[in-house]
Amino acid sequence: MQAVGTLAATFPGPVYHKPDRTRHSQRSEQEKTDYGAAGRRNSFLKTVFTPIAPKTVIRNRQGEDINYVTEENYKFLLDSAQNYASLSGAGLKHNPGNSIGEGISNIYDELDDIIGDVNLNIEPFEDKLQFILWKYHTWGDYTFYWLPVKFTETLNPQLRKIARSFIHRFMHSNGMITTNEAFDVEWIMEWAEDGLQECDPGDRRKNARLLASYKSGKVYRLMERIGSKPYYKNLPAVLDKYVPNNEFEEELIGLFREGLQFIGKDKPSIMSYGYDPLDDEDRDYHPVDMERMIRVVYDLDDFVTGWMMDWANNELRESYDISPATQFAISPDTMELFSMDQYPDNFFKWFDKLCTLIA
Repeated sequence: MQAVGTLAATFPGPVYHKPDRTRHSQRSEQEKTDYGAAGRRNSFLKTVFTPIAPKTVIRNRQGEDINYVTEENYKFLLDSAQNYASLSGAGLKHNPGNSIGEGISNIYDELDDIIGDVNLNIEPFEDKLQFILWKYHTWGDYTFYWLPVKFTETLNPQLRKIARSFIHRFMHSNGMITTNEAFDVEWIMEWAEDGLQECDPGDRRKNARLLASYKSGKVYRLMERIGSKPYYKNLPAVLDKYVPNNEFEEELIGLFREGLQFIGKDKPSIMSYGYDPLDDEDRDYHPVDMERMIRVVYDLDDFVTGWMMDWANNELRESYDISPATQFAISPDTMELFSMDQYPDNFFKWFDKLCTLIA
């Protein structure tokens, strides 16, 4: 939500305040998931299926070895694929191959040819295998969706309570957290405190006060207040009654009204769309999850946020971020085709407008 390059002088290397379209394209428009490609949902999916497919795939789960290449799993996957192919109006012509492993590989390829532009994974579920159809939603204009609450301090008392009530409901409806709850922020503040000695004397004092505010002062209390409870229970009624004093307030109230579509127990959470099709327990670097990509912060330009941004950027250079995707598990009893709602897409479009207004 900051302009590109704001922190470039402080933190060397690329700063992902806005998306790197090359990286974004690799994430959101990648080719179909299949065996042998670079990274898959589970380590056994990294096995290249040669003409003689593996006869067993053993994974240890809680001390129990499970062989996934079984007649039972082969039949379940075949019945699932044939059922889905029938729903789509296409027949599945299956080649069982010379082994169960080869048969499973063939089912994957045969179903993959039918589903079109949807991605396909085979994933363990308990002691079985299942097909997962999935597709990314479109990410917004910003790489990090960090909603700053500092702007509320400049609002008049009534609008300030409205804004903080809205943020409270918005963040909880979508599984977002504040910097008070973020596991990485505690570490970052320790590192930032160590880095104070490298600051100029004037900045050192200012940044030390800011760190204290994040730990137990004004910033901490504001985050606690926003996270704990809203000022108003009936937010739609309060928004309708409020009379804006200027154009900014009118736009802000309008965006809050529009944002009500993302609030409520009957609405999905943006975090529920988080999906890692490349998940692998045995890897050196873990991805940056959506709780770190979408969160509530105090400010976008202060000393602590700078360290947060630098740390996240460093991890993104080594790994990747989790993006919203629709996931659909199929079985022999599936009765509908894969489809996507527009919640994440609308979420980011609206968030983009809010970010622009606040900035």
